[in-house]
Amino acid sequence: MKPIPLGLIGVGRHGSRYLHHLLSIETGGKLIAISRKNMEEGIRLATEYPLRFYPNYHDLLADPAIQAVLIVTPPSLHLPIALEAIQHGKAVLLEKPLALNQIQSSQIVEAATKAKVPVMTAQTLRYEPAIRQLQAFASSLGQWQYLVCTMRFESRSALPGKNPSWINYGALMEFGIHLLDLVRVLTQDEIHSVSADISRPGADDPENRAFIKLVTQKGLPCYLDISRVSQGRVTRAEIMGSYGQAFADWTTNIVRKISMGNEILDHSCPPSATLIEVLRDFCQAIRTGGPMPVTAEDGLRAVELADACYRSAQTGKPVFLN
Repeated sequence: MKPIPLGLIGVGRHGSRYLHHLLSIETGGKLIAISRKNMEEGIRLATEYPLRFYPNYHDLLADPAIQAVLIVTPPSLHLPIALEAIQHGKAVLLEKPLALNQIQSSQIVEAATKAKVPVMTAQTLRYEPAIRQLQAFASSLGQWQYLVCTMRFESRSALPGKNPSWINYGALMEFGIHLLDLVRVLTQDEIHSVSADISRPGADDPENRAFIKLVTQKGLPCYLDISRVSQGRVTRAEIMGSYGQAFADWTTNIVRKISMGNEILDHSCPPSATLIEVLRDFCQAIRTGGPMPVTAEDGLRAVELADACYRSAQTGKPVFLN
């Protein structure tokens, strides 16, 4: 089939991964244009591959040859770029988080719904082989007692809050947003209440640690440990059930199930380039007219939970959601 012509807005550290995958691997899409602020680098890339280069993203969005747009910019730019892309009728793939807050995220969802333009949120953790294997084990664990999810990343000397695009946002929005989405995926339930304890190195710094308790509509407690305060990396999701327990580690790509009688089953999951699968699913949904596998609404739900975490930490009280 003819590949879907794509435009990429944002070719920085993370956007370069999109560029590399699209130029080297079959995804169902064909990258034909890029936009980035760095004029020299943009010209170099456009000449090397070759691609159309637009220093101004408005010009890329106005290009009638482009059917879909990948937005890999700081979250502060997601709202204006996404709204303009939707106005042009172009399908949109947005990096997580969908936007900086619930209000902005809602604007994107409402605009896409009104215009009937498909929008996908790139919540790549859903595509991790270890997470999918954990989902396969989940039904054999009996009634779930609680869920624990952990993402601890290395500390940084240059905190992300020093970038004006991330003012007052740190570990929770940077990568903890993955876990806020994952809880909904694993439990297949919405969240009833949110309690959060969030720490910052200084009053004007973004958060570097968050301990969060979510309670689902069905009453399941879920505990999240998110931080950038240590050395090394820990990434785990653990389900405690009445018949056993299981955890997935997507750094070491190991899933372990512990059944009654302390029977242990280890499952090794081959590493996967999750972004490639995201791009393939995005292009496939456009081609077939089917629903996006991770919708803009899914992205909105995760940002709503993040906002609730910030409110709970500020007031010291649980936040109850509809």
